Amino acid sequence: MVTSQARPWIAWWTLCQGLWGLLVDRVHAAELLTGAAIAAIAATVATMVRGRRQTVLRVHPRWLTGAWRPLLGLVTDLVPLTRTLVVRGILRRDERGVLSELPFALGGDPGEEAGYRVLTETLGSLAPNTIVVAVDRDRRILLAHQLQPTSGVARSACPLNEVPR
Repeated sequence: MVTSQARPWIAWWTLCQGLWGLLVDRVHAAELLTGAAIAAIAATVATMVRGRRQTVLRVHPRWLTGAWRPLLGLVTDLVPLTRTLVVRGILRRDERGVLSELPFALGGDPGEEAGYRVLTETLGSLAPNTIVVAVDRDRRILLAHQLQPTSGVARSACPLNEVPR
């Protein structure tokens, strides 16, 4: 019978070993043994970290309906961003972009709130022009930086459609 600690360790080891296999792309015995050892270390560390967590993140699949916006931004941000960087390099302008405060409502239980915040910060920083700097839970704002200011900063930095309830 598998204990409660062994089950996540096995899952992490399997995931890490699979990733090692994809990255190395060889099936020589030495590579497999090295991957197994690295995966064991990674699984041990992941299990230790998992045991110390204070909040379990919960993400609802419906929050991902806005995830396509930052993926689209990977392509659409490149032209204005490249233009800005070239102009700054040629004209030696010392422009620093713009820092925006956006309303950011939080709610729900701690796991949902943390999951929503982590997903927003991750997806909001995916496009190259926008970086989510912080979420101020007390003031209920999201702080985002754009190198080339656009009118869609709220759409880029806050790509999720819902607020956790």
